[in-house]
Amino acid sequence: MNVPVAISGGGIIGNYISLRLKRNNIDSLIIEKSDYMPDMSEGIRTLTLNNHSMSLLKAEGIDIESAPINEINALDGEGTGKIQFLADDINESYLSHVVMFNDLKNRLTELCKDKTLFNNEINSIQKFNSEDTSEAILGDGDSLHAQIIAGCDGRNSNIAKITGLPNEYYEYKQTAITFIGHVTNNDNSLIAHQAFSEKGIFALMPMPNKGSKKNRHTIVWSIDNSILQNISPTEYVKNNLSFFESKLNIKIEVNSEILNFKLSNHHFKNYIKDSVVLIGDAAHSIHPLAGQGINLGLADADIFCEELIDAYNKGFKINNKAILKKYEIRRKGMNLLMLKSMDFFVDFFSSKNLYIILLRNFGLNSVNKTKFLKAFFMRHASGLNKF
Repeated sequence: MNVPVAISGGGIIGNYISLRLKRNNIDSLIIEKSDYMPDMSEGIRTLTLNNHSMSLLKAEGIDIESAPINEINALDGEGTGKIQFLADDINESYLSHVVMFNDLKNRLTELCKDKTLFNNEINSIQKFNSEDTSEAILGDGDSLHAQIIAGCDGRNSNIAKITGLPNEYYEYKQTAITFIGHVTNNDNSLIAHQAFSEKGIFALMPMPNKGSKKNRHTIVWSIDNSILQNISPTEYVKNNLSFFESKLNIKIEVNSEILNFKLSNHHFKNYIKDSVVLIGDAAHSIHPLAGQGINLGLADADIFCEELIDAYNKGFKINNKAILKKYEIRRKGMNLLMLKSMDFFVDFFSSKNLYIILLRNFGLNSVNKTKFLKAFFMRHASGLNKF
């Protein structure tokens, strides 16, 4: 079996890459270890897509229901500091859009099912120099030859393990709690809120309406593990939700199960080895503080496809090392900058030091008065600054 591009992982990133390459006459094959079983339940997992990510999906015919956000209010729960981000400040209608994970995943899986090998995975890779391709040995015993093998198989990427590339990993020593809440006393459904406090980093964003289900929001709440040593996440939510209700002047009724997971980040020092390329969460992951993980992944996929399509149209080999290196150079620096920025904000807003609390309140209020700085942050978060 021969194919120009083999994609390990039939998730959002892998499927997006396959669709875009197909539209530009580059064939691909997705290898996905799970069944073709679309999850028709609504689920509680959401994704926050910036404007650039939305435009990438719409170019491939992906248009799903979303909840737009035109304002983000961030405040310090231990003081008076606050900052307000407005779409108008960057001449955009919206800052971001919240979509249901299952909606997007199912739509992409359906469009790519004819180009996907389900119930399979790549177990090993070896260079097949006579044809300038790599040979991938699959779990079912078959093999395939590909000019490029794209690792899009998530943060525990099997492809990344096969390459043996060096990886940096960091535990935040925090737990993220997430659930759906029905919100009342909320004057504007287009506003997202973020509050920083000793009780954790609390983010509340609007969700797409589903039939009669209105005024629903997704909550992502990051809490130090030390706080949860003697109390369950569910009990912690029950005992402390009122604090943020008071701060935001709203009422939240828990409207789903309460999920939790440990937080960490990772970043590979290199994204490429021979003709193997790591993309999205396979190459890096960050704290969910700003909801940028999926956007970084789609930005990776955008540049990867851009470089391959440009090479193909010029008649170059798509697995030319210089072409793959351009993808790595264009994305690694930006991803590392975002990762380090999120680490700084997590540390800064988790500090219990009185002087740090005073400094961050002053800083938030100062930045809130400086349109240039706010616009700079928002343009990066919205994906409008492309490298």
